[in-house]
Amino acid sequence: MATSENLKRLATTFTVRDIMVTTGALKCASGELDAVVVSDANSEFSFIPILQENRLSMYYCRDTGGVSHIGVSDLISDGTGVLDLVDVLEHREFAFVQGLRQIDGYVHFSDLNHSLVKLTFYVLLEGVERFALESVRTGLTNAFLNETLGENRFGQIQRAYERSGDAGQSVINYLNIADALKLAREGGKLEIEDCLIQAIKRVRDGAAHVLENLVSDYSDVKTLADVKSQCLRVLQHVKPAT
Repeated sequence: MATSENLKRLATTFTVRDIMVTTGALKCASGELDAVVVSDANSEFSFIPILQENRLSMYYCRDTGGVSHIGVSDLISDGTGVLDLVDVLEHREFAFVQGLRQIDGYVHFSDLNHSLVKLTFYVLLEGVERFALESVRTGLTNAFLNETLGENRFGQIQRAYERSGDAGQSVINYLNIADALKLAREGGKLEIEDCLIQAIKRVRDGAAHVLENLVSDYSDVKTLADVKSQCLRVLQHVKPAT
């Protein structure tokens, strides 16, 4: 199915290598004692890699004040897709990026705000919105819109449509992704809770605006992972219009 093929392409288009901080650009320490000094001088970084003999071998954690050796569990392949990266970072705040023969970089949960990650989520969510609307398009009467979205929201949509004059193609063009998901749910095409609909809308807003973020703190990574999983489920299982 075309949708499955598009998802496969989307999942592999951008990888960790496209968004990571390369080893040469990292703020590194030369040893354990130096790591404390570097950390104090760079309070914006929670973890300080330790570079010895031109290779990354350990890292310092400011919160615990301890040093850990880089192990297999700290590594992620440089070919990992950005959608899969969300799942990795749901369980840990950072990872070192393994290249062909050495560690080539570092990725932190804040890197999920990279423009390529935002672009990936924008495309994913655009697909969700389109399929949700298509699943109920034949039943999108004004009465159904008003009943499902409420008088206030439907009134906003109608006013926006009327202000556009001859340029307005359809009232459907003024629905947002939250509207589309509520309509598909009410039409019996998918099951989704209000809290997740709002989370999806926040992610869509963050992906669409340059100055907004997908994640503001680490707790947002779990929300982003939930949104990703739900969107993939919708695209794979939404029922076609009858």
